[in-house]
Amino acid sequence: MWLKRQSGATLDLVSLDEARDHLRIIGGDHDADIQQAIAAASSFLDVDEDGFGGLGFPMVAQHWSVKASGFTPKLLRLPFPRISSVDEMRYLPMVGGAQVVPAEHYVVRRAGRLSQVVLLASFECPPLADRPDAVEVLFTAGWVDVASVPADIKQAAKLLLAHFFENRQAEIEGAVTSELQLGVDRLTARYRRFAV
Repeated sequence: MWLKRQSGATLDLVSLDEARDHLRIIGGDHDADIQQAIAAASSFLDVDEDGFGGLGFPMVAQHWSVKASGFTPKLLRLPFPRISSVDEMRYLPMVGGAQVVPAEHYVVRRAGRLSQVVLLASFECPPLADRPDAVEVLFTAGWVDVASVPADIKQAAKLLLAHFFENRQAEIEGAVTSELQLGVDRLTARYRRFAV
């Protein structure tokens, strides 16, 4: 089984004006450095293109696919806690080209932060091609836009951007102090699949 981002990317969780206000900076003399700090803070909280890191899920709507050799429980349990929608399920039968599972043959079951695709009894799966990517689930994860991201996550981004702005030396880029990490964890713990 493997996961791949189809489209979307890390977006800035804090605007330049919000960052200037948070840093108490007037004027645009430091805008380039502030913008880099915003990007670093946003990336710190978001997953990378392989689905790792950050809070464990995309911040703002990204389109992903997960593939496996069959309709396995591992495949059908979607990898992120913030699933917006299951957009399509496709499979490769042993004979013929790719097929789409009609939406009336499955439901998305949500239990807490777990999202799982459940195939209904009405779906009769033909023998699948002997390939590791015979089944694919395409889905969207993350909040619909930056404005929908909760205020406490944005506050965590502001803490991080202040740190990255004040500590621009190459040797500590991407690193945070234990106190800062604790503050970020406390602000964001309720959004993770498992509390930290």
